[in-house]
Amino acid sequence: MREPFIVFEDVGKAYPGGVTAVRDLSMQVAQGETVVLLGTSGSGKTTTLKMVNRLIEPSGGRITIGGSNVMGQDPIALRRGIGYAIQHIGLFPHMTIADNIAVVPKLLNWTPGRIEERVDRLLNMVGLPPAQFRARYPAQLSGGQRQRVGVARALAADPPIILMDEPFGALDPITRDQLQNEFLELESAIRKTILFVTHDVFEAVKMGDRIALLDEGRLQQLATPSELVERPANAFVDSFLGRHRFQLALLTRTIGGLLPHTPGAALPPPPAERCGGAVLSPRNSLIEALDTFKRTGQTVLSVVDRDGYRGDLAKSRLLNEVAQVLSETGNVV
Repeated sequence: MREPFIVFEDVGKAYPGGVTAVRDLSMQVAQGETVVLLGTSGSGKTTTLKMVNRLIEPSGGRITIGGSNVMGQDPIALRRGIGYAIQHIGLFPHMTIADNIAVVPKLLNWTPGRIEERVDRLLNMVGLPPAQFRARYPAQLSGGQRQRVGVARALAADPPIILMDEPFGALDPITRDQLQNEFLELESAIRKTILFVTHDVFEAVKMGDRIALLDEGRLQQLATPSELVERPANAFVDSFLGRHRFQLALLTRTIGGLLPHTPGAALPPPPAERCGGAVLSPRNSLIEALDTFKRTGQTVLSVVDRDGYRGDLAKSRLLNEVAQVLSETGNVV
């Protein structure tokens, strides 16, 4: 594992009246890693997130960022160094999109030129051309566009950590899926350390390098999506995954492992008749590959990554793998 960056040591949060939201939480988040905090309502996931930037103060234990205890830092300065994106965005309605994104850089006394350059770069990064959007107001944007602005604002001061509390939860399923995909592409470029809260196990599997599953304030399992699905740590985890295990297994397994050649081996280009058509990525899940085959009507698709052509995947090979998953998860059709 990479060097730990955010470390929770026996962290707890108890409120007056005897309500305990988080109990003895110990875990590490590596630099550049996305860890999803997953659980039902009341499991302690949002409380855990907010203790990182001290919007909620822990009752016990220790949280460190880069070895420095958050409780020893000025909370305002701490928050200015951590990006924060929430479900309902919280954009200021009386401010333009550019001014909304620039809030923290202005508080940090960035020069106007640097702020303008950063705003334009972020708007381009989240797919909102500056010439069209920087002078608009939040009411003039769709829900998906406002959420993009919320992500841009969280990234504005180039913080090393981004906290995201169900950022896509209020969107319709199609827009939500689109923004999830766009954020995954963005994530590979920005290389931030991200804590991401959701109650949706499918979103957790899709978005996280690892998943921390919580129940009644206790950490039940911290694992990669595939480890969580294939090797649940206890009865609660097994029950939480429940009847979704087959679909989740299809999401956690990628087609990279189905390719017949050694990763990184030099290969000739794909046949000319397929060069301009749809392609797969080694990172595509089995479900994404099935969808691409269905949409294109092809029986063979090329697999391409940043290093170029990786090989071909036949639909028959994919269907055999899906049947294998079906058998392993005990599902019947």
